[in-house]
Amino acid sequence: MKNKKPIVLLFVLAFIMIVIGSIFLSKNISILKSNIEIYDATYNCQEVPEKFYEDDKYIYYFPCVKSKSVYVKLADGNKLLVTKALDDGKVTIEELLKAGLEVIKEEK
Repeated sequence: MKNKKPIVLLFVLAFIMIVIGSIFLSKNISILKSNIEIYDATYNCQEVPEKFYEDDKYIYYFPCVKSKSVYVKLADGNKLLVTKALDDGKVTIEELLKAGLEVIKEEK
């Protein structure tokens, strides 16, 4: 009987470690999935603000005409124009702003 207690305790501890580890792993995976990168391939930029997105409260502008040269790299490795990614629902404006997208934000 005494020999079974350490084995049972070992299995219980291993189970607890697996559960705790899977919780932390799932949180880290969700953080990685929300990780995006902005790539600005603009070489020549007309100094005119360009509207590229609007929601219920704000209108968002690029500081110059560059909607055809600013990309977002998604967590899955795909690279899309920011405007296309927004239109397709692949990213939110909040995610883009957190990732460092430079915009002019005008209240409606």
